[in-house]
Amino acid sequence: MKFINRCRRTVLLSVLCFSTVFSSPVFAAENPDITPEIRYNMEIQSNAWENWPAGPQVYAESAIIMEASTGTILYSKNADQQMEPASITKIMTVLLALENLDLDEEVTFSHNAVYSIEYDSSHIARDEGEILTVEECLYAIMLESANECSNAVAEQVSGSVEAFADLMNERAAELGCANTHFTNPHGLPNKEHYTSAHDMALITQEAIKYEKFRQIAGTPRYTLRATNKKDEELLMNNHHFMISQNRTSRFLDDTVFCGKTGYTSVALNTLVTCATRNGMDLVVVSMKTQSTGEKGVPLYTDTANLLNYASENFHRVSIAENETNFTIGQGELFDTGSPVFGTANPMIEMDKSGYVILPVNAAFSDAAPRLEFQDADDSRVIATLSYTYAGQTIGATSLYLTDDPIHDFNFQKTDNSEAVPDAAPADAEPKVNLIKINLRIVGIAVCSVLLLLTVLLFIRKLAKDFEIELNPVRRWQNWKDQKNAFGSQSRRHYRSRKRRRHRRGF
Repeated sequence: MKFINRCRRTVLLSVLCFSTVFSSPVFAAENPDITPEIRYNMEIQSNAWENWPAGPQVYAESAIIMEASTGTILYSKNADQQMEPASITKIMTVLLALENLDLDEEVTFSHNAVYSIEYDSSHIARDEGEILTVEECLYAIMLESANECSNAVAEQVSGSVEAFADLMNERAAELGCANTHFTNPHGLPNKEHYTSAHDMALITQEAIKYEKFRQIAGTPRYTLRATNKKDEELLMNNHHFMISQNRTSRFLDDTVFCGKTGYTSVALNTLVTCATRNGMDLVVVSMKTQSTGEKGVPLYTDTANLLNYASENFHRVSIAENETNFTIGQGELFDTGSPVFGTANPMIEMDKSGYVILPVNAAFSDAAPRLEFQDADDSRVIATLSYTYAGQTIGATSLYLTDDPIHDFNFQKTDNSEAVPDAAPADAEPKVNLIKINLRIVGIAVCSVLLLLTVLLFIRKLAKDFEIELNPVRRWQNWKDQKNAFGSQSRRHYRSRKRRRHRRGF
């Protein structure tokens, strides 16, 4: 029965293969006049950026270098051009599996998962009804590029390959992919299945946030256990020559921590490589590379040149250690130097994990900052501080309020008296009374007092300049003195004048 099924499958796939090859508009659109030399001499857009290090020529028609932690584009050659990705599609498939499935979850291979792929495409010969875990499927996808495992994982996540393709496109849009449309989870040729080097870098940037992805995609070899349909183990090898020496050790690179290969007759060679250099997580994507004849396929030579270019011309710079214009230190206002109160934490802090990527000959001050305030009420982040250099975004960090403006201070009573009989054991921790002090309220109170004192001093100065007595007691005493003075001398003079006038007859 298995023999009949395999014969039927072979005939069906042969018919589909011929019909696809000769009727596909993508195949017809392939221009045989574009030689490796023409691709090699195509324009590198990033070389036209002002004050930007010039990058190397590569045989790939499209290529990009992205620094993953900041999203900085270091090199761009036709990076937004739509192209068929081939098996690097599977990076998105594995990403969605990690986001939606448990690794120990069992996957049962359906008839469609096994028999809907081309017979001579990449696979590990799984049978209908065979059971693997999600983790085992992901190793098979990333190391051996197993198409039937991609189908099985897609069905496990979304119920069908078609529904999974919709999910792939939704997730790509969320990641900012502007030139991507997927129709399947494996990357076999389809005129509606395309992406760009830039979009693949964005997808990979998200995938390597998962430590499990790094582990799986960076494993040189993996042994698949016997299953309910297979009695023997299967040794699987990573196809990426910078990770595995299964075929050659010429391109091995210990800075490369994961990657994925791809090839179809339409897409030609595609490659995603992730490496850590100078503290930077570099994502290199190259698409549409073909053999140069006597030199072979310069896939890994191009990638090595791009990695060297990035590590020799760029470095990572901490924003928190260099930026001094966007912090407000609460401690600077309320630090009394007292061991009782100590120094308070800042009211506004900067995320210390923020970096910018700069050319090695550029200073941090050369980057142009931009502060953008956030409106979200449920977030501690109050603003985002981003930087540009040569017109390119090179990194960002966040400014946020500290967790709690109320700080704890220790006020411990020291008692030198003799211990009473029922005292606590000597090894017991001393009891500490905590008093919470809201430094914001203290600050407002201090400012109010200072303002009031300033007003009083101003009024006092005015009174002194214009000889105005402000003390009500002194004002009453002065009035009384004036009255008494008039009643003694002035009054006697007034009465004597009155008597003289009366004597004269007036």
